[in-house]
Amino acid sequence: MMRVFLVMFLVSLHINAFGQQRTLTGTVTDESGLPLPGVTVAVENTTKGTITDANGNYTIDLQEGENSLVFSFIGFESQTIDVSGQTSLDVTLKEAVLGIDEVVVVGYGTVKKSDLTGAVGKVGGEELNAMATADPVQNLQGKLAGVNVVSNSGEPGSGTRIRVRGIGTINNSDPLYVVDGFPMNNMSNVDPSNIESVEVLKDASATAIYGSRGANGVVLVTTKSGKEGKARFDVNSYAGVQVINERIDMANGYEFAELRKEAYENAGLTVPKVEMLDYVINNQLEGTDWQEELFNVAPIQNYSLSVSGGTESVNYNVGGTYNSQEGTIDNSGIDKLFLYSNTQYNFSEKVSLGANLSYTFYEKNNNNNNQYGGSLTDGLQMDPLTAAWDDYTNNYGKRFITGGTTIANPARIVDEAEHNTSSAHRLIANFDLNIKDVFIEGLAFKTMYAADIHLGKSKAYYPEFYIAPDQKRDKSSLYEQRFEQMDWVWNGYFSYNKDLGTHSVNTTLGAETQSFNYNAINATAFDVPFDEDLMYFDQAQDPEQKTVNGGAGKTTLMSYFARANYSFDNRYLLTATYRADGSSKFVGDNQWGYFPSFSMGWNVTEESFMSDVYFFDQLKFRAGWGQVGNEASVAANSYLATMNTGYTYVFGNSPVDGARAGALSNPDLKWEVTEQLNVGVDMMFLDQRLSASIDWFDRDTKDMILRTPIPYYVGSGRPARNAGTMNNTGIEASLTWNENKEDFQYSISLNASSIKNEVTSLAGGEPISGGNAQKMGSVTRTEEGHEIAYFYGLETDGIFNNESELNNYTWTDPESGSTKAIQPSAGLGDLKFVDQNNDGVINEDDRVKLGSAIPDFTAGLNLQMAYKGFDFKAFFYGVFGSEAVNVLKYYTHGSFSQSNYHTDKMNRWTPDNPDTNEPRVISTDPNQNSRFSDRHVEDNSYIRLRNLQIGYTLDEGFVESIGLGSVRFYLNGDNLMTITDYSGYNPEIAGGGDLSNGVDFATYPMGVTLTGGVNIKF
Repeated sequence: MMRVFLVMFLVSLHINAFGQQRTLTGTVTDESGLPLPGVTVAVENTTKGTITDANGNYTIDLQEGENSLVFSFIGFESQTIDVSGQTSLDVTLKEAVLGIDEVVVVGYGTVKKSDLTGAVGKVGGEELNAMATADPVQNLQGKLAGVNVVSNSGEPGSGTRIRVRGIGTINNSDPLYVVDGFPMNNMSNVDPSNIESVEVLKDASATAIYGSRGANGVVLVTTKSGKEGKARFDVNSYAGVQVINERIDMANGYEFAELRKEAYENAGLTVPKVEMLDYVINNQLEGTDWQEELFNVAPIQNYSLSVSGGTESVNYNVGGTYNSQEGTIDNSGIDKLFLYSNTQYNFSEKVSLGANLSYTFYEKNNNNNNQYGGSLTDGLQMDPLTAAWDDYTNNYGKRFITGGTTIANPARIVDEAEHNTSSAHRLIANFDLNIKDVFIEGLAFKTMYAADIHLGKSKAYYPEFYIAPDQKRDKSSLYEQRFEQMDWVWNGYFSYNKDLGTHSVNTTLGAETQSFNYNAINATAFDVPFDEDLMYFDQAQDPEQKTVNGGAGKTTLMSYFARANYSFDNRYLLTATYRADGSSKFVGDNQWGYFPSFSMGWNVTEESFMSDVYFFDQLKFRAGWGQVGNEASVAANSYLATMNTGYTYVFGNSPVDGARAGALSNPDLKWEVTEQLNVGVDMMFLDQRLSASIDWFDRDTKDMILRTPIPYYVGSGRPARNAGTMNNTGIEASLTWNENKEDFQYSISLNASSIKNEVTSLAGGEPISGGNAQKMGSVTRTEEGHEIAYFYGLETDGIFNNESELNNYTWTDPESGSTKAIQPSAGLGDLKFVDQNNDGVINEDDRVKLGSAIPDFTAGLNLQMAYKGFDFKAFFYGVFGSEAVNVLKYYTHGSFSQSNYHTDKMNRWTPDNPDTNEPRVISTDPNQNSRFSDRHVEDNSYIRLRNLQIGYTLDEGFVESIGLGSVRFYLNGDNLMTITDYSGYNPEIAGGGDLSNGVDFATYPMGVTLTGGVNIKF
């Protein structure tokens, strides 16, 4: 009986134990629904566990009491989950908060953020896809301290301007773009949906590896690559509209009629068409609202598709995007197509070949708009008594104002833009061979060859028309241009990365050569038929009346570079870089330039005395110095003398064609050099949830290229020479807080920067004028001791409100004692200009500094939140302490009567309204009230809600039941709100270049964009 009882007891124990053991299965994926192979699945506080297979699946046997599993994977946040009573569990891992061990791309390699000694900013690809735009540079605005991004205009495809740590030269301050290792002048060919990350190298110690092309910063773009696993599809589509919600308050029909009558009457002149003006006034006719005629609701749509995956031998990422955006002014839209293929062939663990191909095509209508005339500039000047279209004559409305004005019917200009188009094809092929650990462990070699083929054309057709004798075009004209550009680069470099106990070494040694080739031809023909099928040169009715021009250029660059990173015990860091560049743009000894840099870092938290200091997760000090060049500051062959043709000389009583020297040669010309000192500190607190970085820099541009004065008797233009200097000093800071809980995550990031610019020397030359603003002339001035392109004009002191003020504004000659009026042509209601030099005359010598477009500081605020399936993003950008020149005020606030008026003029000075600061209207403008003064300069500081996005991701279980990985719907708004006192359309003003910085020529306005979209992954 005892034996039977013992056997039954053991069997019972076995059965009971078997009943308490269970098998748990599931799949581990990332947030996009893609399976994660190699994830560790372990029982908490034990060594028992397993890993997921290639499809992210796992199986684990659990005993009684084993109810807590830890899921962990490199680059993702570990999760501890209670699995009590469960036999199936799917887990989604979130990407880890990038912190101390984040890998940052630098020139020709990568480095851990903890080992970084230079000033480098990074933006992830997801952030660059928040806004509805095909221009990835726009999405960099406000994301990085010290990186200023300004849209050229709101016109689709107009591009953006980026300045890294301010304007560094009067020449070219554009940064260098490097896309997957290929140096280029822009990144317009990059599909925003294909960007993995963007790093911006800001200080000289970081950019010196690019030598003569790194003076203005370097923007490194890394595109996405495939990962081993099944094919993964990513579909993103959105559609919406763009609208202009801001209007400039212009006078309507009867307001304009009242002001125009008064302008002539104040001048003592007969009022033209006075009967019609009286009729409009008496009947309170509104007339044409030209802004309503011009602006419309513009649709926008975007479709992106990619597929990625791979095996042990091949990884791939293939996709494309089609983006179409119509303009808020008709005939100003753009269609753009991106196609790309990123493939890596792994021949073994040590040898791989990468092949990145991209193709871009765009076709756009070019809006006819510039400061001298166009749909928008003429639309704001055109009187409201002119009709857009006259149904009686079946023609464009005849301009009400006649006699000397060149303002054209804006509706006609918009229609003509249909035949003003440009398009381009761009193909980039990038191949790289990677070999590592073949001869020596830690030694690798990479070589790359890439080519960029760019073919483009533009066309503009202007048909003949007749509205009135002074509003006509007798002959049509056709202009066409063709251009092709072929650039290529080859580089090869060795890198050695080795840890030797407490010592760590990472070195790079290589060479690079580049070639840039460009040629273009353009021609104009006249009297071409107004027929799409006949708009060709051979159809010109007068084949002899043609003009043909063209040009070509080629430059080459040869380079050698080396870099060494050394770390001792992860505490003391040292980086040294050296690059030598030889350029065909220069001759003799100046062909080669040499660019060194040094930087160091101290990871204080790695010191033993910090072991008990738990407040800091990281405390690192950085300092660096370096010199880099600006090869883009000079064009090819600028050291040569130039000749100007078109001159006629007489020899022996016979005229002969001749030429004169346009500019003298200067074989000593060389590139500009920037020397920069940077000091920074990086900090992390509270388990890396809070991070902060602060940098101070001092940047000197030396050998700035100028055309300094030469004696008039030389009889030639000024040669280019290295003579100027400029300084930028600034401080930049960023602060980020990340909090991740089980169902709720949020992050707040803030960055700000302040930069002071000063032109320190122009080699004794006279100041440089810029910002040519129509009839006001140059409105900016660049001179020693001031920032570049500050606003320069007359200062006003109100208006003459009464006879006493007018009569008392006099000047007394200190020698003769005679007294005279300072503004003899002024009358009541005219502006009072300040006689700065006290010589009794108001002229150009009385001009003073009126402001600057360089802001006191800029800031960006980024908010992100997620709760279960919902997510929310908001991004604010602000510019503070800057001014702008509103050029259009010359007309809309003028005293004359050749264009429409701003509604401010309804509060003009009159005998019945003497207590005002708005000058009178007078058609002859004897006091020249409209000349450039502080009344045209406005504070254009602003805060803008740049982007707002709300999304919802469907329940994972439901999505899997229909065979998908994840589905997210979202609503997106761009430029939803702008807080500013600026009276123009848009306070964000690029101007016509750095010497016209902040000069607003009635720039195409930036609209509010509203879109809705869906992102599907499977």
